[in-house]
Amino acid sequence: MVVEGYDTSLGREVVEEALKKNLASRGIKFIHVSVPTEYCRCALIYVNGECEAEALKLDGSDMGGRVLEIKAYPFDDNSLDYVFSPTDSFDKYRPHELKVTGFGTSLSRNDIKEMLCRVFPGSGCTPLGNGSALLYLNGQNALDEALKLSGSSMEGFKFAVTEVFPEVVTHVGISLQTAFGKSSYK
Repeated sequence: MVVEGYDTSLGREVVEEALKKNLASRGIKFIHVSVPTEYCRCALIYVNGECEAEALKLDGSDMGGRVLEIKAYPFDDNSLDYVFSPTDSFDKYRPHELKVTGFGTSLSRNDIKEMLCRVFPGSGCTPLGNGSALLYLNGQNALDEALKLSGSSMEGFKFAVTEVFPEVVTHVGISLQTAFGKSSYK
C-alpha cells in the first residue's frame, strides 16, 4: 500500500511510529512500514492480505491534522514507479535486516545459511539456531522479494518474514554548528 499526506518534515521514525499506531488501533496487521528518507512524499505499508480492504478504509483519515491518501500498490504494479524513481539510486544499495523463520530445527545453521543464500544471492545471513535467521539484504527490490515470498514454501519449509528491523540512518559530514558554532545561516 502507498500512503501520502503525512507531514514530511517529521523524522522517519516519527512517521513510521504514527503509521504503525494508526494501523494497530484499527486492528490492521502489518508486516512492515517503510518511510523513505530521501526525496519522497510516499510511504509503503506491507499488510497481510486479509487486512488490505480494512487498510484501504483509512484513505481520507486524519493523522496528526493531515489527511492520509492510501492506495493499493501490488508488488507487480509499476504505475507509481515515477513517484519512487528519485530514490532509486539510494534504494539500490540501502541495507535491510529481517528476521525470518519457518526452517526446521533439524537443519544445521550452515544448511539454513546456504538455503537463504541460494534464494537471495548476495545476501548475508546469521542463523539463530531455533529455525530462524537474520537476513541482510541490499536494495528495495530484495526487500520486496523477501516480503513477497513470506508465507510460501521454500525447499519444503514455510518461510516467513516475522520482523523488518528499522533502517539505521548514518549522517556523514560536519554540521554547521560544529563547523561554525551556528545552527543556521543568518
